[in-house]
Amino acid sequence: MFKKVLKLSLLILLALICLAALGVGAFVYKARYGFNFYETKPPTLPAKLEQPSLLLFSKTNGFRHGEAIEASIPAIQAIAKENNWFVFTTDNGAVFNETDLAKFEVVIWNNVSGKVLNPEQRTSFRQYLESGGGFVGIHAAGDNSHQWEWYENEVIGAHFSHHPLNPQIQEAVLSLEKSQDNQSLRQHLPDQWKHADEWYMFFDNPKANGCQVLYALDESNIVTSGNISFMVTDKDWGMGNDHPIAWYKTVGEGKAFYSALGHHAEVFQTKQHHQMMENAIRWAGDI
Repeated sequence: MFKKVLKLSLLILLALICLAALGVGAFVYKARYGFNFYETKPPTLPAKLEQPSLLLFSKTNGFRHGEAIEASIPAIQAIAKENNWFVFTTDNGAVFNETDLAKFEVVIWNNVSGKVLNPEQRTSFRQYLESGGGFVGIHAAGDNSHQWEWYENEVIGAHFSHHPLNPQIQEAVLSLEKSQDNQSLRQHLPDQWKHADEWYMFFDNPKANGCQVLYALDESNIVTSGNISFMVTDKDWGMGNDHPIAWYKTVGEGKAFYSALGHHAEVFQTKQHHQMMENAIRWAGDI
């Protein structure tokens, strides 16, 4: 009897271990590659969009920063209201078609993750941006889940490696780049400010890809390790003394701004982040 109970207990334990392993594996796969699906029917836009108009896009086929996305929508709507801009919010990737995109001055990728656009939608977005559109990317918009070489190379301009895990959220100082002379982007922003976030580490410096840096991160007092026991052991490094955290560039005739800030809801309640987002939208859309 005892042997039967022991055998059953071991089988249950083994099953639980297997289920846990499958769960971890599914989570890691989703974060890196996503479970991809694509919409084909565009959302219904207002018959006449007020100008200027912003497309706030929050689709996630990879990891979803749910609390951050929920907090960001009213925050960006508040920025728009202050400036008499119109915001259309959607998770529907089919809005990325030539006709609909032409109605927006700026497209905001709001913690977008995974491969969210099909080939035709990708082509429309690329044409929109290279022909003079505006782009603002927030946090996960710059991670390594998008599986799109042009987007990573030409829009973001840097390749994500990892973020710290223990602790995941840390306070650090952001410093305005000393050579920064873009008055529209730096307007009303402090030279330095303390901020708590999940800090992204990138394999390459966006400056090498034609980007201009707005803010850099002082990583001297944070833990940069993203190692995971028994799974990842080569992520215990930072970017050193030159760690860009918010930057911008031109893409053809268009403009792209990216900020690695925005992992959790509290980020969207800070005065400095609010101002940086407002400046970025205004600059990207020439509005």
